[in-house]
Amino acid sequence: MFRQKISQLRHFGPVIVILLISWIASNGFNCLRKWFPWDLHNPLSVINFTIACFWLLLVLYNYFQCIFLGPGYVPANWRPNFIEHEKYLQYCEICQSFKVPRAHHCRTCQRCVLKFDHHCPWINTCLGYKNHACFCWFLLSSILGCIHALLIICPCVYRVLFIPYMPWKNEPRIDFTTMSLMSSILSIGLAIGVIIALGLLLLIQLKNIAYNRTTVENRIIRKANDRHREQFIYPYDLGFQENLRQVFNWKDCFRLVGDGLTWPVRSDCDQYTLSREQLEQEVEHEQQAVRYKAIRSYDGSFFPLIYGLRTCIHIPYSIEPRLRINQRDYLLVTRWQRYWLYGKFLMANQTMTGCRGWFPRCCVIQHLNTKKKLS
Repeated sequence: MFRQKISQLRHFGPVIVILLISWIASNGFNCLRKWFPWDLHNPLSVINFTIACFWLLLVLYNYFQCIFLGPGYVPANWRPNFIEHEKYLQYCEICQSFKVPRAHHCRTCQRCVLKFDHHCPWINTCLGYKNHACFCWFLLSSILGCIHALLIICPCVYRVLFIPYMPWKNEPRIDFTTMSLMSSILSIGLAIGVIIALGLLLLIQLKNIAYNRTTVENRIIRKANDRHREQFIYPYDLGFQENLRQVFNWKDCFRLVGDGLTWPVRSDCDQYTLSREQLEQEVEHEQQAVRYKAIRSYDGSFFPLIYGLRTCIHIPYSIEPRLRINQRDYLLVTRWQRYWLYGKFLMANQTMTGCRGWFPRCCVIQHLNTKKKLS
């Protein structure tokens, strides 16, 4: 298990994040060492070094917690306690188990994730029930750490660049090599970029937490409002303070609330209110789908030049998988782009894979005989 968790770090997301943290932190400490050399008798030196170390440890702790703790997964072969409740839940053909309320299948992790929000490439795992709070603390500590780094690096760069040309200012000079100066300037740009990007992401997450929603549930609610032409009653909105406690749980030493399988709901709803709405949307979605027949094979490559330059250029901007298809396969298409289609296998002998994904439009034709039973 530990080896598997360590292997999650061998991905472009964690590698880039760790490099960013290392770059900004090392330049921050270098400037701090030049500006406030370590001295136990200098309060400013002690305070700045302590705060810088605190932010770095907090960022690293929460980041690795996000990865190693994971989002939490639906237990294998899970079923509700009462068999009559199975009709209210979606069944995952890949995991061979029912999806608990608020759980969704991640096509990247190939697991059903508790309280699934999204798959984050920067932590190379999903954001869900167990690591939601850690993720928010990571975002906040990274923003505050970068702000503190800017407060250290910017004055140092200013002193290096301008103080030598202002002899009337009685301020000590700071000497940097050219490489150190360029590295510090780059760190300023990176820190500003991190603050903006993570700041926006943190605002989105805090807004979701305030209403006790996830990114996926926001989409479900929008579709529900369109379907019913009225405001859908969301079962997990328990009020602002209780919604925050569901994630951060400050009343119980920040421990996880519940088990991720059952959730507290409003008095006018039940455990399966949202699950029933999902099932109804799925049925409606299937009814609107269109059948296609493959006339060419597609090997699942992301840049299939053999199907034309336009198909290769206009690829779907999504981390969703590509679907390998063979000639004469039947597919059910639910999403369309000009040069690509998204769907799943329709033939009974292919449903065992449970695969869905994108494939080039030029590889299929619409199957006109929709009345024919495909099995």
